[in-house]
Amino acid sequence: MQDVKINSDFRQFLEDELARRSQNYPRYSLRAFARHLEVDSSFLSKILNGKRTVTLRTIRMFGERLNLPHDDLHKFAEVSREKKMKRKLERLLEKMPSEEREQSTISITVDEARLAEAKEKIKHFRKELAQFLDAGGPNQGKTYQISVSMFPVAGFGTRD
Repeated sequence: MQDVKINSDFRQFLEDELARRSQNYPRYSLRAFARHLEVDSSFLSKILNGKRTVTLRTIRMFGERLNLPHDDLHKFAEVSREKKMKRKLERLLEKMPSEEREQSTISITVDEARLAEAKEKIKHFRKELAQFLDAGGPNQGKTYQISVSMFPVAGFGTRD
């Protein structure tokens, strides 16, 4: 098995794996890959074509049949959960009146020597805000999702 690209989703990994096997064995087909994964070829085809969701169960089942290390399976599951949460949030935001939310973004250049300190400040901010908002006690309002993200917008995924 070649190096696994964990930053991609599991669907992309499966596509890459099928392409790699087909390149090594020109007669290797989607049906052969489905047999190896012990699933119906139409099920695999729907996954590869994006017509079927890749569930955590599917990741675990296929990952075991492909002998992926546990750490790789965990990372794929994490990426899958993040994508699922993002889709849920996008659907929610589409329906929500703008008066009921606060959303803002900033893009800044970060000195990477200060990155660890910045992450600590974010953790501190989240804890402080949670304590402030929880002060009213349980059942005193609506439940809100607060998301604070910090990630590079360029120059990632270049490791090979």
